[in-house]
Amino acid sequence: MRRGGRLAVTALAVLLCSSGLGTTSARARPAAAVTGRAVQLVRTTTARGLWCRAAMSPAWGALLARGLVGLSRRVDIQPIAGADDGRHFFASMYSKAFSGVVEVDAGTSMYTPVHRFANPATDQAAGSFDGRWLVWDEYHSLQGLDDFAVWSWDSKTGRLRQIGAATRSTSGAFWSSDWVAPVALDGFAAWEQGTRSGGDLYVVNLATGRSRVLSRGHPGGPLLVQGGLVVWPESTSSSSATVMAAKVTTGQRRTPPPALRALRGAITPLSDGSSLVYASPSWTSVWWSPSMSDAPRDVFASPANNPLQDSLVIAHGHVAFVDWPAAYVADTRAGRYVEINDIGLVVLDNESLILVRPSAQKAAHAISDVIFLRLSSLPTFSACSR
Repeated sequence: MRRGGRLAVTALAVLLCSSGLGTTSARARPAAAVTGRAVQLVRTTTARGLWCRAAMSPAWGALLARGLVGLSRRVDIQPIAGADDGRHFFASMYSKAFSGVVEVDAGTSMYTPVHRFANPATDQAAGSFDGRWLVWDEYHSLQGLDDFAVWSWDSKTGRLRQIGAATRSTSGAFWSSDWVAPVALDGFAAWEQGTRSGGDLYVVNLATGRSRVLSRGHPGGPLLVQGGLVVWPESTSSSSATVMAAKVTTGQRRTPPPALRALRGAITPLSDGSSLVYASPSWTSVWWSPSMSDAPRDVFASPANNPLQDSLVIAHGHVAFVDWPAAYVADTRAGRYVEINDIGLVVLDNESLILVRPSAQKAAHAISDVIFLRLSSLPTFSACSR
């Protein structure tokens, strides 16, 4: 039995189409695990405390070379989430033998099938793992992300269950949904799903499969935090937006945590259940809070003022993100980060860091190197000048 763990990556993507706020679109990539559409956010704090850049020691290079997952040299595997045990991770895999969601043993390169894709040419997966349950959206089209089914898999019992699916309008087209993968924490999953009237916010008890709709109208993608709370943005009128919260067990409304309470408009905050990170509306800086009670502060600015990639992730005292062509990994407790070159995707959980190098090929299901590192094995982040 795998130990329970906090959610590695969750997202709160605010989609307020009727809010009257100017919107910008950030196209989601399912392989990036969690992403969404971004809307202009009114900053609520000017607190600053920039992290400093540490030099990458030779130990980092040696570790990256040792961490290569051999399976990634043979087939296309796109990580979805870490398995929170320092050895395994979940991924979409495409091969002649099997295409679908798998659990990969990073040390042996052996894999365990979880769910086979019906159509490998178009099917993709994005989701999260809470230490026991893997929850993911299975997207069925390369033209958009509105055609999907929501699945859960119990790593303790092996039970696979479909817990949701996109619905169609009378014309046959799928209703537009938030471009955010479902989130899971402490045995519950949550996601937003498009409807005729806008969207519904679902919460599911993963042990029973019982679902509950917490909001109908114009909710955005949800965020799960410790204490059994689901938080989501909602457009309450054509000119206003707010952040809502409720108990996952009862649906009773609660006051949002202080770190999220004052947010308006939309961004894509992420949490490991206790701390918070998000990119600025311009996607050129990173904002972080060590807890749900502290005001987020500006901790990183893109050196070239480039838009950050959509792979911002947080877990267990670390934050990672891609500012092409480099990836950055930060130790939030030390307030330091290092640059890792030539990385296109980063996944974090409480025990591991997973990196994907861009493929040299331009083809469907091109093979890319996947590097798996235990957080406990990461070299010390050296001192740096601010």
